Amino acid sequence: MTLVVLTPREFATAAGVGMARFVESSERGHDHASTYQRGYLERMAQEVVGACGEMALCKAVGRFWSPSVGTFHALADMGSNVEVRSTARADGCLIVRDNDADDRWFYLVTGEPPTMTVRGSILGRAAKRPEWERNPHGHRRAWFVPAAALRPLVVTGGVAASGRPA
Repeated sequence: MTLVVLTPREFATAAGVGMARFVESSERGHDHASTYQRGYLERMAQEVVGACGEMALCKAVGRFWSPSVGTFHALADMGSNVEVRSTARADGCLIVRDNDADDRWFYLVTGEPPTMTVRGSILGRAAKRPEWERNPHGHRRAWFVPAAALRPLVVTGGVAASGRPA
């Protein structure tokens, strides 16, 4: 696990990106967690936590965060093949859905901003194991990868040294 604390300016930047994503999704009629009903405040909070997770991973590996708004899976969250899944729940799982790319790396970041923890990563195809598959709301299956099953992020000198994309 790698602990990352965002500065107030970093948090404000990520929160702005999260809000922009919320507005874009709302205007297009999208609610990515369509398997259950969420109000505006919950949706906004989840978008902000998600953006904070992306920034935290970039900060952990010494990369500049280049966020996108309105790309909806067309672009990876970092580089060409890294996706970030974030949750405020410290005991949260990494969630991979059926429309997620098998050849991208998925990182789990947990925490309540500004304090975030990079828990680890897994390749998309490796996440889609039968024992992790669930459909908790009866609308859409997903794979809930426990944090203990993830490859830890190893950072030396601000650079990921794990042998996989950072």
